Amino acid sequence: MGEAATSYEYNTRLPTLDHLNAQRPSKFDVREITSNWVSSFTKAISSGKADNVTSLFVEDALWRDMLAFTWDIRTFHKLPNIKKFLTDRLTETQPQNIRLSDDKDKQPSVLDAPGLFWVQAFLDFETAVGVCSAVFRLVPTANGEFKCHTMFTNLESLKGHPFRIGPLRSWESSHGEWLSQRAKELSFEDGDPKVLIIGGGHGGLDVAARLKYLGVKSLILEKNPRIGDNWRNRYQALCLHDPVCEWL
Repeated sequence: MGEAATSYEYNTRLPTLDHLNAQRPSKFDVREITSNWVSSFTKAISSGKADNVTSLFVEDALWRDMLAFTWDIRTFHKLPNIKKFLTDRLTETQPQNIRLSDDKDKQPSVLDAPGLFWVQAFLDFETAVGVCSAVFRLVPTANGEFKCHTMFTNLESLKGHPFRIGPLRSWESSHGEWLSQRAKELSFEDGDPKVLIIGGGHGGLDVAARLKYLGVKSLILEKNPRIGDNWRNRYQALCLHDPVCEWL
C-alpha cells in the first residue's frame, strides 16, 4: 500500500464562497456541471497520473475512502496528500467504467444557501477487484470553474464473490432442522473458521453476517457472557432513532 497508509491530523473548513474567493453562478445547469466534471475526471483517472486528477480538486479538498482504493478506511486532506495517495494506489486499483449514477434517488442536486453553493452527485464505478460507488461535491472557484471539494469512495462488493442473498440464497427447505444445522455450524464440523473476529458488538456481528453471506466461516470472541452485553451494560434501554417528520 506504500506510504499512503500513513495517518495524520487535519483541519478543514466549510467551502464558503468567501473562502473560495468565488461567486454564486447566476445561471447554471446542474447536469451539465456534473457531466463535464465527470468527463474530465474519467480522462484524468484513465491517464494514470495523479497530477491530472488533483487538478480537478480545490487545494483544501478531502478524499474519504472506504476499502475501494486503500483496503482501509482513510481520509486524505489537501492536494499533496491526495496526490500521494493516488500515486500509490491508482495503478493497482485500476478504476474504470466511471459514470454518474442512474438511481432516481441519486440525481445531481444543489445546495444554495447564504455564503454557500455546491453541487452534489453520485458515481458508480469499478476497480480491478470490486464494484464501487462514490459521492462528490463540486464548488465554484474564482474563475467560475467547478472543482471537487469532497470525494467519498466506497467498495460495494467484490467481483466474483456475490453475497448469497436474493436468488443466490439457498432455497432448500430446512424441514425444522435449523437448530441441528446451527449446532453443526457452531461445532465447525466442516472445517475451521477462516476469520477470527474480536468482539461481538454490532460491528463484529455485522462483519460475521457479511462473511457468512460470502460463504466464509468466522468465529467471534466476546469477553462478556452474552452477545449484546456491551450494550446492555452501558445503557438502561434500547432506543431506535427513527426519522422525525418535518411537521412534528
